[in-house]
Amino acid sequence: MRSYAERLAEFAWMMRTIAQQNASLEHHSLLGIGGMTDVLVFAGCEEELLAALAQAWQLELPVRVFGGLTNCLLPAAPLHGVTILNRMSELYFEEGYRLRVAGGTSVARVAREAVRRGWDGLTWATGLPGTVGGMVVNNAGAFGGTTADLLLSAEIVSPDGIKTVNAEWFNFQYRSSRLKAHNAAECEIVLRATFQLREGEPAQLQARAAGYKQRRWQTQPPGRSLGSVFANPPGDYAGRLIEAAGLKGVRRGDVMISPQHANFFINQGQGTAADYLELIRLAQTEVERQFGLWLELEIEII
Repeated sequence: MRSYAERLAEFAWMMRTIAQQNASLEHHSLLGIGGMTDVLVFAGCEEELLAALAQAWQLELPVRVFGGLTNCLLPAAPLHGVTILNRMSELYFEEGYRLRVAGGTSVARVAREAVRRGWDGLTWATGLPGTVGGMVVNNAGAFGGTTADLLLSAEIVSPDGIKTVNAEWFNFQYRSSRLKAHNAAECEIVLRATFQLREGEPAQLQARAAGYKQRRWQTQPPGRSLGSVFANPPGDYAGRLIEAAGLKGVRRGDVMISPQHANFFINQGQGTAADYLELIRLAQTEVERQFGLWLELEIEII
């Protein structure tokens, strides 16, 4: 059997028009933290995404697909194998208020366009970062709305081909799903998702979206972060617990627990994954020591 280096070189040659070898992920991450990857692929359409996946699987190379890199902490150590950034962006407004969207499409773009058209259901997502694929995998939500409430079906691509699954297949839980829970990023990828929205009034939806934007501005700190680090425990808030543990403003290296909202960790310049992880462990151990609760991660650690 050919060596890993030989298989990797073949992949890079086959995908040379959309791939970079020994590429840094730092500048593609919302947090500004990330190391190198053996091959980085920019998939701008379905054909490119499927071709890159097929080649990687055929050559038995490790492969990960990301959208906006907004909810995951990347390591400083190299990511071996193939890293694909899904930039496949398309959305279709269909009869019966059904919205079909490609996995690489910006969530905020989709939500804003739905609001503009007077399609209700996604107004809570107008300020969300990331892409639709990550939205589905993480069961994203805000202001009382969740992805699970709206998803009808999705197209999933895997080494066995493309299949259509219904919402129940994802086994949605709070900020999680079957794909996230089982770390399936290497073998099952959200190609498209179909949502069921409903009729609304554009002016009312725009006013509601503006209200959500104002609340985000007032409560969520600016700067480079991954959003909420921990899921809220039942009946409480992770940010409140971290603040009560006396950790607001605590720093490790260039990463700080925000003085504004303790569930946001801000990279203030040259922060590292090690800094971020140290603050995660500190928050978990201190909250458990003081309050007997273990905080579960909402972000994903790669």
